Amino acid sequence: MINFRRVSCINGTVPLSPSLMSAEELCSMCKFVEDGKERLVVGSLDLNQCLWLPDELTGKRPGVNEDIQTRAYLSNVCVAKELQKKGLGYTLVDKSKKLALEWGITDLYVHVAINNVAGQKLYKKCGFVYEGEEPAWKGRFLGRPRRLLLWLDMSKVLVRSCM
Repeated sequence: MINFRRVSCINGTVPLSPSLMSAEELCSMCKFVEDGKERLVVGSLDLNQCLWLPDELTGKRPGVNEDIQTRAYLSNVCVAKELQKKGLGYTLVDKSKKLALEWGITDLYVHVAINNVAGQKLYKKCGFVYEGEEPAWKGRFLGRPRRLLLWLDMSKVLVRSCM
């Protein structure tokens, strides 16, 4: 992709138990085999090292005279409804922060819908702060809720859990 240096998908999984195997609503794309055991993806996020994400607000850090390749965005963050508020979101964000540090990321961003209060609380607990928000017309034009842009100063991140 243009302007993308690296992308990594981080998944949270659980063993596929007999009670889950009978559930008709499970997507076959969410099932996989690892070490001979069936597992199910229950959470996921993408870490994108890039200048910006298409159709999203662009972060202001680092500035134009700095190394723009040290900026990254979290995207496609999701956790199965049944497992929300159980720490999986924190774990996924924590793993992405560790990987971002390995990549030399100095500024980590995430977009969150203005009506996603649970997501905003998660990111705040993980150290993200408000940077900006898109205008209401843009959300309407793109057929989605308006988004906030949150920022994390990676220089203040220790390799520890964000919980």
